[in-house]
Amino acid sequence: MKAMNIPGVVTHVVSGDLWAGAEVQVFSLCRALKASNELNLTAIVFNEGILSQKLRELGIPVDLADESRLNALQMIQVIRDHCRKYQTQLLHTHGFKENILGIVGKDLAHVPYSVRTVHGNPESAFKLSAPHKWLIHKLDHFLGRFRQQAVVAVSTQLEERLSPVFPGKVHKIFNFVDVEAIRAQWPKLVRQAGETKRLGIIGRLTPVKRVDLFIKTIALLNRTGENCRGIIIGTGPLDSELRELAESLGVTTKIEFRGFVNPAFTELRTLDALLMTSDHEGLPLTLLEALSLEIPVIGHRVGGIPEVLDQGACGWLVDEQTPEAYASVTSMALNACEERARKCQRGLAHATGIFGKQSNTEKYLGLYNRYTGLSEFEAT
Repeated sequence: MKAMNIPGVVTHVVSGDLWAGAEVQVFSLCRALKASNELNLTAIVFNEGILSQKLRELGIPVDLADESRLNALQMIQVIRDHCRKYQTQLLHTHGFKENILGIVGKDLAHVPYSVRTVHGNPESAFKLSAPHKWLIHKLDHFLGRFRQQAVVAVSTQLEERLSPVFPGKVHKIFNFVDVEAIRAQWPKLVRQAGETKRLGIIGRLTPVKRVDLFIKTIALLNRTGENCRGIIIGTGPLDSELRELAESLGVTTKIEFRGFVNPAFTELRTLDALLMTSDHEGLPLTLLEALSLEIPVIGHRVGGIPEVLDQGACGWLVDEQTPEAYASVTSMALNACEERARKCQRGLAHATGIFGKQSNTEKYLGLYNRYTGLSEFEAT
């Protein structure tokens, strides 16, 4: 295979099976990096989908290491061959499977440097009762410590959790959004007084997202006189179970299952409030997008959510994972007009200043340039 002589090549390795938080952030980062003209980008995805299509539209070369038909060794070969072809200088991985296969592939291709981004907390604990998953988890940590130069944490909570695991390697770089572009393309729709309130949740219908709590909250609000509808945006394995829950609570006419919506802004901008009831989160892009559109946010005080909401200055935080707690805080938010306006304005400023595109893209460029440029650091 003939090698291409492209200096300063950074290759991203990402699943690409969903169009969810990690994939959206990878695309946003690649688009911003591409616009900077400071390095060359390529990508390897494990699944064809929206992400691979959008990356190709940016003019970024994308190869498929198809996890649906290739075994691990074959996927490693795809990664190795891609890195050799494009003379990758730094491999950037996103996710534990991507980390493990990417590191082995880049070592076979003699790629000198590698970093990973950790987009969130594990969705389930790794236990010795499941030895296969436990061993993969330990291998992932081992390779990160000894075969990668840096670990990016997207929130302060993740930075604190990861620093003991990867001593001296953790860099905090927030997830980011292009606030001006969002506001220009998707202006918030003006809701009329007296209209039924639209409360939304966005995400995969999986246990960690606790959409069951959202449905129970909508039911409780309506029972206590707060006329509202619940808008569920997303798909996942719990779809039928959640529909059955809505039926058992007698709120099928109050809950709309909108399924996968792309872009989610078409629904987000119609909401009177966004709820995030997850058991844990990294740094949710959905919250940044809501702040950008001045949509009130009620979120669980966990993971990166308090940081996005500036400890409650830009939204409302819930401490207890109960429908009663969410209903109480949500009712307060819906009926406190002056406080709601103040928090939304602060949220917009917070998203622009802390989670904006320019400053966080520059941090990634600075991290890359430690290795792809003149660097005092040696590859492992």
